[in-house]
Amino acid sequence: MKLTQNVTGRAFEYGLLIYLAENLPAKIEINDQLNVIKQSFELCPPIEKQRIQQAAEHAFNFIWNEDNNFRVGPLVIKTQSDQSGAIGDVRDILITNSKTGQTWGISAKNRHYAIKHSRLSRTINFGQDWFGVPVSKQYFDTITPIFDYLRELQEKGLKWRELNNKADCFYMPILNAFLQEISRLATREPSKVPSGMVKYLVGQHDYYKVIKENGNVSIWSFNMDNTLGWGRKFQLPDELINISFKPRSKTTLIATFNHGWQISFRIHNASTLVEPPLKFDIQPVGYPSSMSRHTIHYNR
Repeated sequence: MKLTQNVTGRAFEYGLLIYLAENLPAKIEINDQLNVIKQSFELCPPIEKQRIQQAAEHAFNFIWNEDNNFRVGPLVIKTQSDQSGAIGDVRDILITNSKTGQTWGISAKNRHYAIKHSRLSRTINFGQDWFGVPVSKQYFDTITPIFDYLRELQEKGLKWRELNNKADCFYMPILNAFLQEISRLATREPSKVPSGMVKYLVGQHDYYKVIKENGNVSIWSFNMDNTLGWGRKFQLPDELINISFKPRSKTTLIATFNHGWQISFRIHNASTLVEPPLKFDIQPVGYPSSMSRHTIHYNR
């Protein structure tokens, strides 16, 4: 059975959480999400479980050696629900010191570099949700007829592959409206939009991102507020330099900010059947040069 990206990602999250709990002065807090990720781990064949355990061991050893916060207990480890990401908290695993109340987070990913899968629809106010600045009536007036038409096609039970020129008819007009609205909001609220947008997308709280590949594991320090024991503090952007279509693409925008930030927004349908909400695959293209990253290569 071929495992989905969602299953392998949750399986790695479980394997990392268990390894942390076994090697830290910590106990696990039981919740419903823990059972969900455990089920994903149990679906994995033995070879994949071995890879997960290898990556978890190497990531743990690096963090243990570099961040003294994890050496002092008692600690409590728990996993967060997927809904946390909707409010800008991208941490999968939380590690809390029971005495001080300090919390550190880890985002666990299996061969996966996307930072968000936000949606656009005729009712989603992405400006309010992402960075606290509501979008304009002009934006909603532009996108509403497009999403209404998609609703009509949905009611007919059509599939996306049955539509001709879907990029020209749907993706490009919606991306154009999004692009123009981001530009307007960044001009109107320059102190809020660039930094708020990036912080919503990469995470509202400091954390380590641990990315498992085949044969190596990478640890990234998102140390924006300087609360982590390893990794340089880096700057969020305060200027949107440009947002435009990726060359020769009808589905992807590239937003370029100062301080080295660059993010791509690829729009796509989230299901086989036509439905009004469209989904973003949001990927980092450029990070600040001051961001700390470390990759460990090992034999599979």
